[in-house]
Amino acid sequence: MANIQLRIGELLIGQGMMAYWEPVPGNSCQTWRGTIFVTNQRVCFYISWLSHPEFELELAKIRGFTVGRHLFFTKVTLHSRGGERFTLTGFPVKKLQKWLLQAGIQNL
Repeated sequence: MANIQLRIGELLIGQGMMAYWEPVPGNSCQTWRGTIFVTNQRVCFYISWLSHPEFELELAKIRGFTVGRHLFFTKVTLHSRGGERFTLTGFPVKKLQKWLLQAGIQNL
């Protein structure tokens, strides 16, 4: 499992293995397995075999999150203030919702 380098004053709220659904032009999506980290300053996703984040969002740049379904899976989508979307699914998806709320990110 990846590990995050915490900044000074940064506290880890939660982490867990998830799948990130990256949109691909002309295709539905590319799925990446990795670890999501929610802290009191940011949300990061590290692909399992990479040492740098696939995405890293400062809390101030996150507008909120939505919860939906894809077939039998519950998914959480982070919405950035710039219009980007980051969709995640996996076993800790209910925990992820709690972590995001603890970080001050609203459910849209």
